[in-house]
Amino acid sequence: MEKSQATRVGVLAVAALGLLLAGNYFMSANQGPEAMFVSFPSGARLQVEIADSPLLLYSGLAFRDSLPPGWGMLFIYDRADVHRRHTRQYRFPVDMIWLDEGKRVLLIEQNVAPCGTEQCPEYGPPRDKSRYVIETPAGFARREQLAPGADLRFTLQL
Repeated sequence: MEKSQATRVGVLAVAALGLLLAGNYFMSANQGPEAMFVSFPSGARLQVEIADSPLLLYSGLAFRDSLPPGWGMLFIYDRADVHRRHTRQYRFPVDMIWLDEGKRVLLIEQNVAPCGTEQCPEYGPPRDKSRYVIETPAGFARREQLAPGADLRFTLQL
């Protein structure tokens, strides 16, 4: 192999390695924790998927057939405000739980039906500012005897 050809191959190999390392970094940089758990006063722990991007904050559990047992979705908003949720394109009923910045339950909407149309009702606290919303399969809040005023705890699992 000629010296110039070997140099080109070496440069290409180094460039390919650099691209692989950069791709790995950018693909894993926003992965977040492996799991997050929400602990309830009953002692139950719910593993939650984090919704903190504009797309997930809007679409939530749309187009999914169900959630795995023991799972929910935690919506994390940038700031406390009157955050409303809908069930547009959901395929199963959910319980919705609004929390303030201290992770205290403000409001619970139970057994909220899926909505398959464009004009869907919105749910949410009429005046209280929330920072978080948790969506679970319908029946979770009743089973755990959850009530407004309850304090919840978030735990990262690394």
